[in-house]
Amino acid sequence: MKKAILLTISLFSIAGLFAGEEVRFLSDPALSPDGRKIVFIFETDLWEVSSDGGTAYRLTGMTGNESSPCFSPDGRWLSFSSTQNGNADVYVMPVGGGKTLQLTYHEGNDYPESWSWDSKMIYFTSDRNNTFGSYQVSVSGGTPERLFSDNYFNQAHSIVSSPDGSLFYFTTSWESYMFPQRKRYVGENNPDIECYNPRTGEYKRLTTWQGKDLWPSADRNGMLYFASDEYNNEYNLYTLENGEK
Repeated sequence: MKKAILLTISLFSIAGLFAGEEVRFLSDPALSPDGRKIVFIFETDLWEVSSDGGTAYRLTGMTGNESSPCFSPDGRWLSFSSTQNGNADVYVMPVGGGKTLQLTYHEGNDYPESWSWDSKMIYFTSDRNNTFGSYQVSVSGGTPERLFSDNYFNQAHSIVSSPDGSLFYFTTSWESYMFPQRKRYVGENNPDIECYNPRTGEYKRLTTWQGKDLWPSADRNGMLYFASDEYNNEYNLYTLENGEK
């Protein structure tokens, strides 16, 4: 739950990350599958720190701006975006640091959002093809592929898969992609949690709140989690039980 991990920043002393130095403007925290490490962005680079706190270590020293780190489910790889060559491309590197491999080369901007559960594919959102949508690329490289090629969904993003690969969860709204910080907007442009079964072609809209339902995630047991502002106009964590929010 990449977005929800923002809450974990409050669980440890930020001052302790850099051996007593007070730091600001940390962003994009990502929690490792075993819960022991947090990777985040500081001064445009990737840094790693124990989830118990302590000294943070720089993982990248690239000339571009890094963003959107995401651990693979097996805990071996870290995907992220970098503007090393001008626009944002998807890169991958071993957890803990090492050689980086560039995976995308399009003139559009590509931002990784999640992985397949076998840690072989990276799902990312790109604004190529005149609008944004969801794509996948192999961790070893190759030509990226647009998802839902048999059933086009306009502006799909924030995509995650169920552990068995039978479902993709996502949202399709400019509001959740461009303006998730806009509070108290209620209207048809707000996002809902949607899902699609690529094996059967079945599509479902799982939520119908006129506010924001966004940032879906799934755990190893297949439980769906997402954020919503339905309760008090602030983002809280939700799930579905027997189809009910």
